Amino acid sequence: MKLSNSFIAVKKISSPVLCSQFSEDKLRQTAELILKIEGIINPLILRRTSAQSYEVVDGHFEYYAAAIAKEIDPQKGEYIGAFVLDPDNEEVLYKQIKLMRKREFGDNDVKEKLESLATQITELAESVKKIENILSTQKPKPGNQKKTQKEKSEKSEYDAMTVPQLKEKAKQQKIMGYSKMNKSELIAAIANNLKS
Repeated sequence: MKLSNSFIAVKKISSPVLCSQFSEDKLRQTAELILKIEGIINPLILRRTSAQSYEVVDGHFEYYAAAIAKEIDPQKGEYIGAFVLDPDNEEVLYKQIKLMRKREFGDNDVKEKLESLATQITELAESVKKIENILSTQKPKPGNQKKTQKEKSEKSEYDAMTVPQLKEKAKQQKIMGYSKMNKSELIAAIANNLKS
């Protein structure tokens, strides 16, 4: 017989597919089911990579569930059922995988992740709208606008003044060190003095 089911130590198996491609919840649920019946109804298909190691060809989800089962209960989850490819049956098994296991690994999980991502994007967009609404309702108070316009008109008034005129104004406001200030410093000092 060319094909027989073997029990392989989970620690000797690796997968080229990332675990993150699958739902953590579904992996954990499957792991618990594997432990309940102490086995798996859908054996892995493995390729030997060395005398003591194997790589998953088909059954990546099942492999990760078995790895979690081993973490939960190292004794019950130590071995997993698998078919091991050898040069005599490799081509035929690949054909069976394509015909009988018509699914791509993780199709349902990818769909769920995309749906979850779409939900998160929708929620984020709604949060942004709420923030925009809050910001739009918080208009500046009329008094603050008048003050800003008043400051602008005073500043333009000071720009039209000469340095001696600004120094005289600074002297009247009792601004310290006005005699050593240039025009822009005088304007800033006078405007700041009026604010306080």
